[in-house]
Amino acid sequence: MNGITAGDFPPRFLRDDGRRTATTNERVVVDLLSRYGPASRADLARWTGLAPHSITRLVEPLLARGLLSESAPVVMGRGKPATKISLVGAAAFSVGVSVMTDAVSLVLLDLAGAISGACAERLDDTDLPAACTQIGRMMKGAIAADGRDPSTLVGIGVGVTGYFIGDGARLNPPRLLDPWALLPLDAILAEALGHKVWIDNDGNVAAIGEAMLGQGREARDFAYLYFSAGFGGGVVSNGQLLRGRHGNAGEFASILPSDWQQPNLEALRTAFADRGIVYPDLHAMLGEFEPDHAAVDAWLDAIMPSLDLVASSISATLDPEAIVLGGRLPDELARRIIDRITFTNPDRRGHRRPSARVAASMIDGDAAAIGSATLPLRAAFFPLLDTSAGGGSADGLIGAAKGHRVESATPGG
Repeated sequence: MNGITAGDFPPRFLRDDGRRTATTNERVVVDLLSRYGPASRADLARWTGLAPHSITRLVEPLLARGLLSESAPVVMGRGKPATKISLVGAAAFSVGVSVMTDAVSLVLLDLAGAISGACAERLDDTDLPAACTQIGRMMKGAIAADGRDPSTLVGIGVGVTGYFIGDGARLNPPRLLDPWALLPLDAILAEALGHKVWIDNDGNVAAIGEAMLGQGREARDFAYLYFSAGFGGGVVSNGQLLRGRHGNAGEFASILPSDWQQPNLEALRTAFADRGIVYPDLHAMLGEFEPDHAAVDAWLDAIMPSLDLVASSISATLDPEAIVLGGRLPDELARRIIDRITFTNPDRRGHRRPSARVAASMIDGDAAAIGSATLPLRAAFFPLLDTSAGGGSADGLIGAAKGHRVESATPGG
């Protein structure tokens, strides 16, 4: 086995039964503290509508298990001194992996939402066993370098380029990832890496990462365009990922007719090759290319009609606040696209339909790896939306957030 094992004793973050990570109402508390930061018990009572003694019944077990910490009392005017409750980042963490046609990147994400380790390498071999060995080695190195306790590892989220075929975690990736095609990747990777694995496509997980740590802090509704060897994306509606029936919402490449230029970075690599500059793969090109080269101009000329059609279709059908340009797209290229993109939006009575703003991703790092890392943590500790497309199920799990229904907070949950 190539992964990290937790040893003979269950981690402290599990409940007394040694199996469940959090009840429905515990998830509400964790979610509120993640969204709004340290809060008092009175804050939590006000947000949830629960009585103070019910909040105490929820908070005390989380404190005992080391998931929360409580600060020393601070005098705030008259009355009993207030304490603040916070998430403990070191209590649990996840690994996020992004598998691309030529590279693999990895991050560690803790319970408090901090990225505590990151690394990236060229993908040595697309053969699945060899790739699992490489990912396992990268995991071990990152966890050791960060000084993490392996027993606090919740699970591994993996983003893979490709679309779901409607049968669990089976994806249909590009030809360069043939060994990964149409297989139950969650089960195969879990066996190889020694932990439960959640699978999603790269566009979806990148959109999740952007929603949590990037443009999603300003826009609750946005479409995310994922540029890599291929072209795809994800859709965030009211702050949550819109998956669609088969997990393929945001497959924007399919908007384009077959004879139109796909706006991907492989086309840029070809444009450089046509001018005598040959890069062995995207990893090499993205580390070396000149953003003002004539090949970039030719690439933009070829892809802008396609991007104009995609952006206009998104604006007309989804009406998002923003369209975010991300994936492996460098900032210099994103800015040039933003300057040139045009929406189909005719004037009527002196007015045009409001259009989405176009913006570059705000994620500093690999958005797909970061978004992948959120999947195990959300499944274990946060109110769940939908993990049906590719991942391990986790204890059942519907919760509530601020302003939504919360079940009666009895000691059992």
